[in-house]
Amino acid sequence: MKTTDSEPQGVGMELEQYRTRLEQMVEEKSKDLIAIQENLEATNRRQALFIKVLQILQLEPDIPTAMNMALAEIGRYTGVDRLATWENHLDGVTYGCTNEWCNEGIEPAIDYLRSMTIEAGKPWFDMLEENHIICTSDIYSLDPFITQMLEVQGVKAIAVFPLSQLGVHFGFLSFNFCWKKQWDKKDVELMSQISQIVSTATKRWQVEISLQQSQRTMQKVLDNINANIFVSDYDSLEVLFANKSFREEAGSVPERATCWKMLNAGLGGACTHCPKPQLLDANRKLTGVHFWEDYNSVTERWYTIQSMAINWLDGRWAIMELATDITTRKQVELELIEAKEKAEESDRLKSAFLANMSHEIRTPLNAIVGFSSLLAETDEIELRQAYMSLVQENNELLLNLISDILDISKIEAGTIELTTGWVDVPQLCREVIATFSHKKHDGAVELRFDESSPQIVIDADKNRIMQVLSNFMTNALKFTTKGSITLSYTLNDDGQVRFCVTDTGKGIPAEQCHDIFNRFVKLDSFVQGAGLGLSICQSLVERMGGKIGVESCVGKGSCFWFTHPFTSATQSASTLVTENDMLATLQKKTVSRNYKPLILVAEDIDSNYLLIEALLKKDYRLVRAHNGSEAIELFNAETPDLILMDMKMPGISGIDTTTLLRKTGTQVPIVALTAFAYADDKSLAFDAGCNDFLTKPVSPPELRRVVSKWTVK
Repeated sequence: MKTTDSEPQGVGMELEQYRTRLEQMVEEKSKDLIAIQENLEATNRRQALFIKVLQILQLEPDIPTAMNMALAEIGRYTGVDRLATWENHLDGVTYGCTNEWCNEGIEPAIDYLRSMTIEAGKPWFDMLEENHIICTSDIYSLDPFITQMLEVQGVKAIAVFPLSQLGVHFGFLSFNFCWKKQWDKKDVELMSQISQIVSTATKRWQVEISLQQSQRTMQKVLDNINANIFVSDYDSLEVLFANKSFREEAGSVPERATCWKMLNAGLGGACTHCPKPQLLDANRKLTGVHFWEDYNSVTERWYTIQSMAINWLDGRWAIMELATDITTRKQVELELIEAKEKAEESDRLKSAFLANMSHEIRTPLNAIVGFSSLLAETDEIELRQAYMSLVQENNELLLNLISDILDISKIEAGTIELTTGWVDVPQLCREVIATFSHKKHDGAVELRFDESSPQIVIDADKNRIMQVLSNFMTNALKFTTKGSITLSYTLNDDGQVRFCVTDTGKGIPAEQCHDIFNRFVKLDSFVQGAGLGLSICQSLVERMGGKIGVESCVGKGSCFWFTHPFTSATQSASTLVTENDMLATLQKKTVSRNYKPLILVAEDIDSNYLLIEALLKKDYRLVRAHNGSEAIELFNAETPDLILMDMKMPGISGIDTTTLLRKTGTQVPIVALTAFAYADDKSLAFDAGCNDFLTKPVSPPELRRVVSKWTVK
């Protein structure tokens, strides 16, 4: 095939055109690739900005610092001159600038933008309320108030984006440019995305702040409640809250402590009664408040606990428990129970006491009534004397029993009183031995006082000491058939006088020594007595400040002892005025007179006077006064050697009569006679001026002893 010259030329032109088109295509594609690359890089930079801002807003704990750092990143990226966040105030009337970032050379304006009225720029504000974006390069197209405000700041262009969540507007984000900014779609999209990030972070902060404020308010309220309150997560039991009272009692709350662990650390162990299953039903609906009580072994306190399920501040289910200290109430309940038990025990003991006393009283009464009847029917002198002796013995038993009952009642009432004075201890012991030596007992038993004991005088209640020693002596005589009974005392190094009554009787088994001082305990049920004596002695000794005890060996004997505080007399033995000194003075007086002493008996009851007359008329002269007035008249007329004064008489009482007589200056001995046996009555008598005291019914020997003591016939 032949070619012409024009063919190569045509092919070349086509190739050139093809090359040109190809170059154009490559250039176009290169531009597209560059654009894509630029867009990708811009997107990456934008994403990096978003990530950076999100990290700052989420990780920085201080909210103002976090927002300022985020605005700085955004401002540098966008090239804006001033970037600011605005917040609507709670009053609904004002709003203000909360954070501001300014580019180099731009003066901050936040100080005079912190509070502005909504009404002043209402059109502007209404647009933002409706979530409209304001974006303009002509500030003069805006509301005049806003235009004026922007002019002052040198703003030429502005973009404003509302901040809102769930349709609720709470502020806005403003981008200010001090030059004529021409807005494009990408700029608006970027700033819109930034405003969404800022909006989310701001709302989250507001919620957190609100929660913190609510929690602080709740903390203040609950801290002022006088009860232990704590809240724990319903599922994990992690403690979410503990009030001041609980923290003070349980100590600091460990991090992520659970309910039972916290209790274990601070309050003594896991709950013995967990209320959780009772607080929500199967559908997790509230079932109400659950009440229970618990004793805490660490605090040693009782609590009543109210448990309930609640929605916590963050919306989750929680258990709230309020524990109120009811220890005082529990103590009162226990005291009431104990009081009830004591009352029941007291009632039982009283019933037993009355039954026992009924038996003990009826026994001597039976002998007294029986032998008194026989006396009226018997003329034989020996039988009459025997009957009279038996009546006298049972009469003494009855009197002793009544005295014991009176002492028991005073001990239980706490009214035992002591009448103290200086007591010559050796003389007291001799009197005890003398008293029992005159009583009927087997001559095979020797009664003696250890005269080697030191000569001492103590400040004590003589009658009570004699009562204890007499009880010891009586018991010793009951259980000693041969040998001796010795009364002694020693002065211990601890400042105590130790009195002892030692016998050679049958002794007491060791197992019985522990109970011997309890009421109604009798070593031998066939021996007379109510079993009250040693119990009374123990109470008296303890009241006097001493101790009491027994040492015994079966088959060899016993030693009953008690101690009494030793207080030495300030006077010497030679100058101490004792009863013996007074008796010696009286004896000189009566011997010189060589006549029967005259006794004035002030007694309004005829039978009482007749008894006194029958007992004393053989050795004494008697005159009777029926009341206090007569007693004073007879005293002035007769000048008696002794006055027996009944304390309870019509008109002027015995106490008042004694007081009036002592005001005359007379030193005539006055002996009080009364049916009142309490220490207060005795104190009243002695305070009025009586020298001695006899309690009715008085035994004839005791009456004769006291009268003889003060008249020394």
